[in-house]
Amino acid sequence: MKRLAVLDLTMCAVSIALHIVLELFLTIRIGNDLKITLAALPFLVIAFLCGPLEGLISGIVGTFLSQLLTFGVTITTPFWVLPYAAQGLLAGLLFRAFRCRITVKTVGISVFVSGLLSVILTWFASYLDGVVFFKYMTLEVLIGLIPLRLLVWVIISVIYTAVILPVSMALLKSCPAGLKIKRE
Repeated sequence: MKRLAVLDLTMCAVSIALHIVLELFLTIRIGNDLKITLAALPFLVIAFLCGPLEGLISGIVGTFLSQLLTFGVTITTPFWVLPYAAQGLLAGLLFRAFRCRITVKTVGISVFVSGLLSVILTWFASYLDGVVFFKYMTLEVLIGLIPLRLLVWVIISVIYTAVILPVSMALLKSCPAGLKIKRE
């Protein structure tokens, strides 16, 4: 196995572990359907440093494991895994479209747009969960939560951007040969 593949695999494993810790122990849940969390942060860092495929894989494995530990596996589990997986993939793709340059603009846009997709997919998963499990969440309540979810996302995306910039630069300095980003 090449050194680069080992580095990517190791970073993915660490991001999965960090996601589980953030999801299980540092998440604020408000009712059944709203949470404030920094759990996507490891997937975004991996998507920027290693690429969209690594962001996708880390998102799938990490979210599945945290879902398994939190709620178990149900028929709607794939729909709950999809938001973080899609967020990791899209963030990596957008970052590559910006030619892998670490700036406030490129990171901020990549984080915000990928997170917006995640918010939409999470809303859809909530809706399906409510339909499958005896309408515990009505469509009206879910529609009413949209502005609050968007507000939470705007705040969290600013925090993610502020954290990702120094973390990415520190990781770039510690192992420059293995990472696919460019310094500005």
